[in-house]
Amino acid sequence: MDSPNKHWQSRARRHCSVDLCGLAVNIRFLLAPNAWLAAGPINRYDSIITRQQFRSFGVVGYGHFGQFMARSFSRHGQVFVTDIDPAKLPKRANGIRARSLDEVASCDAVIVAVPFVALEDALKGIRDLLPSSSVVMDVVSTKARSTALLKDILEGHPNLLATHPLFGPPSMKRMQADQRLVVTHSRGEKAAAFTRFLKRTFKLRVLELSSEEHDRVMAYMQALPFFIARALMDLDILDLPHKDVLSLPSFERLASIAAIEQHHSEDMFDTSQRSNPFASSARAQFIDVLVKIDAELGSGQFSDQIQVRADPDALTADQPFPELLADPRLNSSR
Repeated sequence: MDSPNKHWQSRARRHCSVDLCGLAVNIRFLLAPNAWLAAGPINRYDSIITRQQFRSFGVVGYGHFGQFMARSFSRHGQVFVTDIDPAKLPKRANGIRARSLDEVASCDAVIVAVPFVALEDALKGIRDLLPSSSVVMDVVSTKARSTALLKDILEGHPNLLATHPLFGPPSMKRMQADQRLVVTHSRGEKAAAFTRFLKRTFKLRVLELSSEEHDRVMAYMQALPFFIARALMDLDILDLPHKDVLSLPSFERLASIAAIEQHHSEDMFDTSQRSNPFASSARAQFIDVLVKIDAELGSGQFSDQIQVRADPDALTADQPFPELLADPRLNSSR
């Protein structure tokens, strides 16, 4: 018959894990058992296991979004970055290190943060360097063609994640809670684990859509606003004379759309317009509506009214603006 001491040792071995993850679980249980049980011990344990799977992060492409992703992951493990332009790379900054492509590709998670036009070359560049345990995640903002490239070029790789983060610079420095991440393709258990890691570590909201459904919606929510913003910038709407004193709320909203274009790189604009197979249809539909409205306005219905020239250059400083601004009708609330 076993002695009580031997029996206690046997129970201790069953309840105390030898690995660090299990040790962390047991320590947290001893310190706060009620909080642990309320949160769900199985979920907590799974969360710790998930974090242990992802301790190194590689970022291919160190542009604005690549830097954003590197900063976000730097608090949670080693971050290795690479770029086709070595001048962009940091020597060492807050745990972010420039490394060769093979070192970046060997990380637990590899984030390919390049524009669509560079995606094919980037994927081909890492294809033969990836260990089977790594997760490859792309962040191109249009998904039908980028997801197809990810699946085709890395056909034999077991862990893939096609995503569109609906957040990023310049308004944010790092990933934040409640931001949305769209996933259009996930392959492999470790890719699913990385999705859980992103949800639990950064408190992201993950939405699953097909790549086609994503791009159909983004043709109107991304490509069309970018297209309109580019047109407004070409009209120099932000440099209208006297806009400070004559500005109306409707104009200010229009100007805020134009200002979006100031933060777009040419690669970002091209990605939204050229790599989304539904963008051209959205643009054509918008232009058709404008032409229709313009034709209705020019049909003669208003021919008996005063014609106003829509020419910003006509509003010059030598016109009698002081008298105009003194008109009390302009100071009434509307």
